[in-house]
Order: sequence, then C-alpha cells, then structure tokens
Amino acid sequence: RRGRLEMLPELNLDVLFHIFSFLQPMDLLNLARTTKAFRQLLMRRSSVSVWKTARGGVEGLPDCPPDLNEPQYANLVFYPHCHV
Repeated sequence: RRGRLEMLPELNLDVLFHIFSFLQPMDLLNLARTTKAFRQLLMRRSSVSVWKTARGGVEGLPDCPPDLNEPQYANLVFYPHCHV
C-alpha cells in the first residue's frame, strides 16, 4: 500500500508540527532525509521548536551547544556512524 502518506507534506504546518512533537530527534533526521519538502521544512530556522521539543523528550540530554544548530546536534548525538 504505497502512497498512503503522500499527502503528509501538504498538511497544514500546525498539524505537521503537532505530529512532529511526538517524534524523537533521530526520527526527525530520518524524516528530513525522505523528501526535499520535509528537508526544507525541518531545516528551516523557524522549525527550531520542533527540534527542541524532540530533544526535550530525551532524558538527560544536555542543551544544544552554541556552535551547532539543532539538526546538527541531533545528527552528532543520535546518528550511529562516525563523524570524523
């Protein structure tokens, strides 16, 4: 059953952000890597609240360092591959 989520990028932003508020940071990273539309949406500075909410759901995770943005921090902490 392909295509069941094809209209997801076209939903109202408030609805999308509410859905995103239930996701973990790695989920947001994976979602941002699925389509150009999601990447553009999630990598905007105006989407920082989505990333902060996702990060807040991870117990014991420190705040994002000032030299990284939220997606970079999520990638550094949660992406399972080496960053060297």
